[in-house]
Amino acid sequence: MSTALDSLAEFNLVAEHLTANNIIRGEKNTLISYISILNRAIIQWGYPAKLAFQLQYSLVQEVELSPQFLNFFQTIKEISWHYFSVIKQYRFNNFLPLHQRIKQYIKQHIRENITLDDIATGLNASKKTLNPAFKKEYGVTITQFIRQTKVETAKELLIASNLSLLEIAELLSFSTATYFVKTFKKVTGVTPNHFRKHFITRPLDD
Repeated sequence: MSTALDSLAEFNLVAEHLTANNIIRGEKNTLISYISILNRAIIQWGYPAKLAFQLQYSLVQEVELSPQFLNFFQTIKEISWHYFSVIKQYRFNNFLPLHQRIKQYIKQHIRENITLDDIATGLNASKKTLNPAFKKEYGVTITQFIRQTKVETAKELLIASNLSLLEIAELLSFSTATYFVKTFKKVTGVTPNHFRKHFITRPLDD
């Protein structure tokens, strides 16, 4: 694929007759057309149409908001590799067992307020099959695993950053800082402040 992309550099993708005043518009139109072609391609390769059109909308918005393209061909390559990565990841995920796909989705979206509906949509799976498949393999419900994973992520932030409890709560999509503290203590047995203080002061040879 890299060779094919490099060969594109030999062609003038934007019409030569464009003047300096409309060259940016021409580049944007070319990129938007190219995105449309790639979008149709990944749908034909099995990527869900709804997700494909969301991706297309996002990329087109990014193109339209760009004031200029310092390296037009590099932009073409970046868009191409982005689509390649999307379909590669989608196909890889769909060959994994459902419980592994659920776990991977949660870890990738841990900063969001994840719901079963989100997971079902993201994995193109039936909502009612999620918890049985997950609990059978891991012994906990999806909600319990999300809570545990958010707390583990919070631990990393408490250790590696100076973020306040409110900032961590917002970053991990807890409804309030109070709920974050309550959840953290329920999972670990200590408050976030206690964890941060005692981890930082813990001797290195412990």
